[in-house]
Amino acid sequence: MATAPQVYGADEINAVVLDASSYRTKIGYGSLDCPILNLPSYYGHQTKDGSEKFIFEENSMLIPRPDYEVKKIMKDGIIDDFEGAVKQYNYMFDVLKLKPSEQPILVIESTQNEYEKKTALLKQLLKENKFVATFLIKNPTCVSFAHGRPNCLVVDLGHDLVTITPILDGISLRKQVLGTHYAGAFLNQQLRQLLDHKGVEVVPVYKVKSKTPSYFPDKAQFEERKYDFDISESFENFHKLRILREMKETLLQALPDNETEKLKEQKTEEDTRYFEFPNGLNVPFTKYERVRLANSLFNPSEPYTGESGSNIVVEGFSAETGKIINEDTITSREYVPLRRSKKTDSSSGRRSKDEPTDDKPRGLTSLVNQALNHLDVDLKPQLANNIILTGATSLIPGVAERLNQELTALNPGLKVRIHSSANVTERTCSAWIGGSILSSLGTFHQLWVSENEYDEVGAKKLIMDRFR
Repeated sequence: MATAPQVYGADEINAVVLDASSYRTKIGYGSLDCPILNLPSYYGHQTKDGSEKFIFEENSMLIPRPDYEVKKIMKDGIIDDFEGAVKQYNYMFDVLKLKPSEQPILVIESTQNEYEKKTALLKQLLKENKFVATFLIKNPTCVSFAHGRPNCLVVDLGHDLVTITPILDGISLRKQVLGTHYAGAFLNQQLRQLLDHKGVEVVPVYKVKSKTPSYFPDKAQFEERKYDFDISESFENFHKLRILREMKETLLQALPDNETEKLKEQKTEEDTRYFEFPNGLNVPFTKYERVRLANSLFNPSEPYTGESGSNIVVEGFSAETGKIINEDTITSREYVPLRRSKKTDSSSGRRSKDEPTDDKPRGLTSLVNQALNHLDVDLKPQLANNIILTGATSLIPGVAERLNQELTALNPGLKVRIHSSANVTERTCSAWIGGSILSSLGTFHQLWVSENEYDEVGAKKLIMDRFR
């Protein structure tokens, strides 16, 4: 008589999944198909009569207040304000009415996360919040599971960073990660400089009492709302960031370079789109302008700010060739698949043949192609056929099509295939969805780290051996 197969995790475990990224922080229960809370990775901080008030609810953060600042929690996908992060997480736990003593929590982290930030977060979750167990998992690994592809190349176009991560056997190859800052914030800054060049002032909605629709180049016709207290610069910038983000989502479109040049002379009314600002001013943007802005993801050395000339500077951004890996002395051990990836020349101090030989900024296609060239010849065809495009910036129309076309032209011997969800929620929350799937698997339950194991083994060994 055959024995019954062993069942892992037969008990129902309602795990919590937390995904904090550069622009949004998501939380919800494992096995659900979307997060319950999706808040900005910012918080409001008001000081009044010696007391402090912290605001995390999105609509409440947008209300003007005296002595009020809006602060950013994350930078490049890593916690930058740990106190603010802890307060935001505690707020989310309270809203969901969690019972930490009965529920484990899965935390999705960046491949660039630092040792000190990991140890601090582990201590907070297990010692302070008293969660029964926890586990830290890499963002690209979750994306691969969300798409059901354990061997793939994850291309994440986020707010602060564009990252390219090879995934083998469901594990992120951290030392193979490439990336730049030519992402959503890069487009935001170009839009800001383009509006300055046009002479358009971005007036946040809280300053508008009433308005009458008007069209550029006429001046905006609106009545300004007055306040009897000073408005902080950080609060105004947060409002302007939301406007720039809406512009980015509704206006931009990517096209191949040869089609872009044809648009320069075809400035027809049919190709022009108007964007209405909160003060009622409608500003036209030609198709050429909209395409040039989006194409800067592929050609960061040729940004578009409305200025003429070849030495256009996007404020706050410099030339990057793709190597963003944070060389922590203490980190998780690199995963070695059955088929080894190429050996690097770091020990000899010589530059690998696949490394960039100049300081020219690397666009999206060049970066993905560089990541493919770093792979073993046996792995390259498989990962080229399983490129996953994710992140909010990847929703710009034409980005996936241009990336596929250019990669195919650069690699005629490979079958390049790009996978991306058409659903906005699935595209922007794919890491959270992958974490939800993983945390609900019975075989995953044996990986949870409890407080007892944390005390016995120590944070350093856990990070080195478990959290890969």
